[in-house]
Amino acid sequence: MTKRAPLIRRKILKSVWNFTIKYEFWFSILVTVGLYVGEYRTGEMWMGNLALLLFLLATTRLAMHPMWKKNEE
Repeated sequence: MTKRAPLIRRKILKSVWNFTIKYEFWFSILVTVGLYVGEYRTGEMWMGNLALLLFLLATTRLAMHPMWKKNEE
């Protein structure tokens, strides 16, 4: 049973990672919203600044996505 545990854990982590990669933009937006809410609730300014940076990175990554470059081939 203990020999199978790392295999099961590896499969779970791989599926979580694949899900994160597939929905990368929405995952980034969710983290951004969480940081904005955290800034609002705690008053810590670094959370809002980090949220803005993550939002800019997420939109840049979405703009560079291959689905937008179909006509350029």
